[in-house]
Amino acid sequence: MGEGMRRTHYKNPVPTATWLYFMGVAQMAVQQVDTYGDVPIETWVYWQDRDAGFYDFAVPSKDVLAFYSDLVGPYVNKRLANIVSTGTPGGGMEAASTPAYAPSSVTGTRSRRWQHVIIHEIAHQWFGNAVTQHHWNDVWLSEGFATYYTLLFREHQYGHDNFIDGLKDSRQRIIDFYKENYDFQLVRPFIDDLNNVSGAMMYQKGAWTLHMLREKLGHDVYNTGIKTYYAEYMNKNAQTADLRRHLEEASGMNLEGYFNQWLFQGGIPHLEINWSQKRDGFEIHVEQTQDTYRFDLSVEVELVYEDGSVEMETIQVGEMGHFAGQNDSKLVDVVIDPHTRVLASWNVSNK
Repeated sequence: MGEGMRRTHYKNPVPTATWLYFMGVAQMAVQQVDTYGDVPIETWVYWQDRDAGFYDFAVPSKDVLAFYSDLVGPYVNKRLANIVSTGTPGGGMEAASTPAYAPSSVTGTRSRRWQHVIIHEIAHQWFGNAVTQHHWNDVWLSEGFATYYTLLFREHQYGHDNFIDGLKDSRQRIIDFYKENYDFQLVRPFIDDLNNVSGAMMYQKGAWTLHMLREKLGHDVYNTGIKTYYAEYMNKNAQTADLRRHLEEASGMNLEGYFNQWLFQGGIPHLEINWSQKRDGFEIHVEQTQDTYRFDLSVEVELVYEDGSVEMETIQVGEMGHFAGQNDSKLVDVVIDPHTRVLASWNVSNK
């Protein structure tokens, strides 16, 4: 080495995908925020932003580590360092053990928007990092998981309404996307445009695919399947088929049809729903009208009667669905998917 130069060697003790390495050089201020077990939690921000940055990144990292460790499996890295970097211009990047954030993340206000980014990037330490997709075609295993598990932490930390708000926002973004990109599918034989690797649908539709799976299988069965999936592929590469196998083993169900329609087909269902009150009862008709694949799905409906009573029913929908019932009080409203469990758009009419 020449005069005034120094060689430094770094060794990562954990197997890591090459695209998750991160290196930066700057004058940084460093704070050890806390520890989770033996894992130090650190904040690295530009020196001039240290007061605001230390405040912003003091939370919620420890709570997030504890939540995912319990829900999914062990955190594999030897530390967690949240780092501000000009090389991350828009949001965050899930570098292994050192998630990086744009300088705009430092606000001194603990912005809720940036708190969500922190949660998302830490979720990637499990999904995308510890378990890395085998190929970019399966990138939803990274982004879909990180997006959904961000919502699960939000429910845990901030309440169920926050979780539902996040699901509804994601659903609307998916609906808007498919108005212009009706044939886009999450998993394809190959990705010819790398812009699609980080396209919005990998995040939002991936998250919704997991949400509906969790509701279909039941939370405990779903969590068991995810834990065994993580245990087998921790510090390895996984494919969509590997996830399916673990969920099938946990549930005893054949999920080929489910995975096919939500991951390997384009579009989402659009439902035209008509209900009518007859003299001696009522009828509800449901028809799928989208131009793409016809989905097999269950749709919950809430029946609201004139006397204030409410009933829940589930309609099985292929290309069409139908439900008829009798009631003592007049039916005055039909609420579709009141518990936010189905990815679809719909119009409701009363004739």
